[in-house]
Amino acid sequence: MRVRAARRRASRGGAPESGGRRTSADSGLVDDLLRWQRLVNLTRLLDVRTWPDLATEAVLRVGGRLHGLEPPSDLPAEVRQRVTVRWPRAYHWPSYAKGGDQLRELLRRRVRLVSAQLPQPYRGTILTEFEVDGRVHKVAFNVADYPEQLDAECTRESVVTFKFQYRREGYGQLPVVPAGYLPASPMLYDLLGYLRRAKDRRPSLFDVYGRFSLEFSPGVRGDALRHLGRTALFRFHGGDRMVRYSRYLREIARSKICIDLPGQGPFCFRLVEYLAVGSCVVAMPHGTSLQTPLVDGVHLAYCQDGPPDLIRRCRVLLEDPSRRRAMEVAAREFFDRYLHRDRLSAYYLTTVLAAAGEA
Repeated sequence: MRVRAARRRASRGGAPESGGRRTSADSGLVDDLLRWQRLVNLTRLLDVRTWPDLATEAVLRVGGRLHGLEPPSDLPAEVRQRVTVRWPRAYHWPSYAKGGDQLRELLRRRVRLVSAQLPQPYRGTILTEFEVDGRVHKVAFNVADYPEQLDAECTRESVVTFKFQYRREGYGQLPVVPAGYLPASPMLYDLLGYLRRAKDRRPSLFDVYGRFSLEFSPGVRGDALRHLGRTALFRFHGGDRMVRYSRYLREIARSKICIDLPGQGPFCFRLVEYLAVGSCVVAMPHGTSLQTPLVDGVHLAYCQDGPPDLIRRCRVLLEDPSRRRAMEVAAREFFDRYLHRDRLSAYYLTTVLAAAGEA
């Protein structure tokens, strides 16, 4: 029970109940969580059913690194000389590492980045320092799953706060901006060339696709999966059984339509991965916004009335291949322009420079 409680709290982007400071009991929960994660990873590795996926994954990752897809740089060359980022050696809570390590590495690709012993007192937040032309500015990355979760003190002391689950109506006059969103793993970039070729050149295996753990948003996800699994209007593939990440990505590439459902927050990693591959996406309305909003009917299709409308929209799109193809192209272009790691890092850096008056 102790490990389950730690998992639930970590997955929500939560923090110890005692404000921003950990107690010895909280440290024990963290240790339990880390031990549980290591055990799960070992169990997955020893499962012989995953070995074919592991072999395929290894081959595709090597090929992807040799022939990666990277957009041209849109960041002035002098920014690398002007900016140094100080990144915390440890996060407030272990679950932050999933997105935090990706943020660290995408910034490291652009500017000098050093690890530092930076205090991390705020719930749901990674607090960093950007040194620009010798002046140090605090910059916050709010990774909490809840649009309303925002620490006022952190926002006041930061030159800008990047919020991943950014409330569509904004946060008034506070210096808070959308952070975009990230995939579940940087492995996406190793496989992206292959995935796009498979999407464009190989026949689809599945009409409608979606895999969702019922650990998060079980009501919404469970209801949608039940309706999708029972319909006779099309072939649905997926459900609540999880597979290796590389296999899941390959299944995306062989699907005509991909379903996006909320996780702990409105945005989910799957949305980014669908857009990256160039999928036709049918989604529940998000209520949150990326730094450039997605347009209904262009980049994806929103359903309005729960599972019945979800199924109806899937059926309509399955009957209109030309419309599906237009949405696939728009989705891929949106990812390349706004959500690719090099576009995100450029966006973060130019936003910090402007907020600090150093542009």
